[in-house]
Amino acid sequence: MKYLKIRKESGITLIALVVTIVVLLILASVSITVVFGDNGILELAKEAGEKTNEAVKSDLEDMKNLENTIGDIVNNGWSISKVTATMSADGKMVPVPKGFVGSNANGENTVSGGFVIYEGTSPVTNENVEQAKTTRNQFVWIPVDGENLKYEQEKTGWGGTEYYTDHDIWKDEEDIDFRKESVKTYGGFYVGRYEAGFPGSDKYEDGQSYEASEETRNKTDVGMPVVRKGFQAWNFINQINAKNLSQQMYNNECVKSSLMDSYAWDTMTKWLENNGIEVNDCASWGSVVTTSEQFEINGLYALHKHIYGTEWQKDDMAISYKKGNHTVKWTSWTNKEEYVELSTGITDRNCKKNIYDLAGNLAEWTSEIGNVRELDWNYDTASVVRGSAFVDSAKVGSRYSLWDITKSSVQTGFRTVLYIMNK
Repeated sequence: MKYLKIRKESGITLIALVVTIVVLLILASVSITVVFGDNGILELAKEAGEKTNEAVKSDLEDMKNLENTIGDIVNNGWSISKVTATMSADGKMVPVPKGFVGSNANGENTVSGGFVIYEGTSPVTNENVEQAKTTRNQFVWIPVDGENLKYEQEKTGWGGTEYYTDHDIWKDEEDIDFRKESVKTYGGFYVGRYEAGFPGSDKYEDGQSYEASEETRNKTDVGMPVVRKGFQAWNFINQINAKNLSQQMYNNECVKSSLMDSYAWDTMTKWLENNGIEVNDCASWGSVVTTSEQFEINGLYALHKHIYGTEWQKDDMAISYKKGNHTVKWTSWTNKEEYVELSTGITDRNCKKNIYDLAGNLAEWTSEIGNVRELDWNYDTASVVRGSAFVDSAKVGSRYSLWDITKSSVQTGFRTVLYIMNK
């Protein structure tokens, strides 16, 4: 018997074909959307390319800035082992000494406004700046370009205020060549933001009185001066001890501190004047006897009695300091019962370009001295004292050249200056 073979043909039905075509069309549509849509591959690739170009451009700008910075350092002779080149908020390069940090707080981070550095390396920001002011030493950068501002003495005096005696006998006794070279190399120097403060005086309690006799203050073994807000300004100290203490503050491979010299004081005063500060009108913004308006303080202060034409009254008010609120109000020169001595940085009224108490509070010793025995004075060596005190109305640039370097006074303190080492 023969069997008949039936051959089966494989194929697809019309329905299957239609389904297949529909699926392919859907996939094609999705693929087109994925590739060409608003958020498609091509668009994303385009955006990625643009962002890459922007990143490359930004990197190139950063590299260019770094190149310029390195060029400045090399061309200016900056030692990167001694300073950190820091860009201020107004685009100026500042040599910040190692061991210090430039402030990032508003109002302290521009050269034009007074660039502030703080001791230590932790950042100073808007959030912690008030605490840093009371706990870390601070200095303000004085930019010296050698053209608009030169590091030099102003021999003709400020506003007619000259040396009381022949200025040719007055000299800085040491290190002036080093200071000139440092300023030339780094384009400036640093001035203490505040008058030197007496260590530990920030621990005084509100409402209590504290004695500050000359015997206690005129020493060099009671601790280092501080350059911080809210401390008892270090008066009752002679020029010899003020100079020694200033030199002991910083003397390392990066920076060297010293008592303010005449070059630094005159250059600082000229910088203030160039920036529109009325250096000859202390009554409008200082704490001198002729201050034009009353103001409130909250902190450490002292009240002093002085009878016109006599010596300071040696009573409790002449040496006692209190902490709390007080209204400062000036009346007259004669028989004045309340001359007010302020603690460091206690009021922003006395602040210009982030430097406090130049117009008043304490007059300040400098390292500028002269042999005055030849003038028939009753002592050998005098120091030039600068600025104004709470008992007078002198100008910021004023010079007093009658002060025996071995004597101390309630109205005389000191301020430190900081220079960057060259080698």
